[in-house]
Amino acid sequence: LIGVTFIGCDLTEIAAYREAETRKTRFLGVVSHELRSPLHGIIGLVNALVDSEQDKMRSKRLNMILNCANRLLDLVVNIMEMASLQTKRQAGKTKMILHRDPVELPKIIEEVVMLVKSSVDKRGKALVHPGIELVNNVSTMPIIEADAHKCTQVFLNIITNACKFTNSGSIVVCSNTCSDDEWVEVSVTDTGTGIHAEALERIFQAFEQEDSSEARCQEGIGLGLSIAKEVVEMHGGNISVQSEVGVGSTFTVRLPVTMIDIAKETAKSTTSGVVANATAKLSTSGPAMMPRSRTVDSRTSQQTDKHLILSVDDDECNQMLIHDLLQEDFEIHKAMDGHEALAYMENSENPIPAIMLLDVMMPGITGIEVCRKLREDLGFSPITLPIFMVSASTVESTMRQAFEAGCNDYIAKPMRKMELKARIAAALKRKDSLPDTSETSNDNTTALSADLRQRKNRTRSPE
Repeated sequence: LIGVTFIGCDLTEIAAYREAETRKTRFLGVVSHELRSPLHGIIGLVNALVDSEQDKMRSKRLNMILNCANRLLDLVVNIMEMASLQTKRQAGKTKMILHRDPVELPKIIEEVVMLVKSSVDKRGKALVHPGIELVNNVSTMPIIEADAHKCTQVFLNIITNACKFTNSGSIVVCSNTCSDDEWVEVSVTDTGTGIHAEALERIFQAFEQEDSSEARCQEGIGLGLSIAKEVVEMHGGNISVQSEVGVGSTFTVRLPVTMIDIAKETAKSTTSGVVANATAKLSTSGPAMMPRSRTVDSRTSQQTDKHLILSVDDDECNQMLIHDLLQEDFEIHKAMDGHEALAYMENSENPIPAIMLLDVMMPGITGIEVCRKLREDLGFSPITLPIFMVSASTVESTMRQAFEAGCNDYIAKPMRKMELKARIAAALKRKDSLPDTSETSNDNTTALSADLRQRKNRTRSPE
């Protein structure tokens, strides 16, 4: 034995760094969620004001407020998306949930190009600078297996980026299909400022930009390309860039026609499965649909010209927004928290709402708990009482819990008027077309109503 060498390594700083990263990601997610909720109210209320405003100058100012709110919403959504990805990565879940849709990329790119052409920047000026030609040269391509929403996000980020950095010349979107028909490519070529060689890899990292100085000419926090790269790679593809300063850049997205195995595994979305189960339960007939011993399905729905909607939300701004969106076609009754909603539904003298809009995050008792109590304890079936969960959170685990609790639909804030009305109309149409098997006969209904009254009287009587 000549000698011994000991090497020590202090892991304290590494552990502290990881803990700090976890806390930072959690903080970003929470703050982004809390920002999205008031943004929902701002966008909805301003939309309502714009629709009714006659004065051109006031209308212009309201639209400026709306544009600012929508830009902030885009930023918040990107931060929430990145925080979600970071959380999964820290938990050892490197896979993003992807849906398997039959995707026609030419249609998606056509929609994105039209959207970009009509978009404005923070100064209210057109995103596509005057004199710039945005050309869609995408040719026919095979239908690919991919997540349609994520693909739209990828190309919107890339084309928007090209518009920001191109002050003269053109932006051309082209496509190519490999000879074996197993891969497709879409490239976006601009005649913009170009990117320095040392920044080509860094621009795909979260919160990184080529120019991060306070005097930079372009807005943004450096998340668009990072999210695009993550999405493309989870599909089994890749994204690359070629650039020359002063000449321009070409971003190329390469996607497989069929998702590779690792992407297919992620495509089996838990949320989709839960939604399918909820739909199946809604269609089920027979004794299995009968609620437990306590039931209030025998109560009648409101017999008026307008359907009754019970809106459950602890935010007065959101309640006002729901009222403004739906008051023309529906009668709105509001409950300011989950306990108030349960008290309303437990009162057999109150009519059953045609639809319940139920916020997820509320003090005291969450919307998911309220939904579970309505289904399991009070016995309201999905046919008798369709429940729409409403939330600023689009996290897959929250959506899964909501559907497992028994909701019929899940709506992300901010709600769009036409989309909300369409979802409600579809739910009412389905409700009318399906028999509620919990009401098996008039005699049974009368007995169930009497049983409810007896239970309520017993709970109120002194010992």
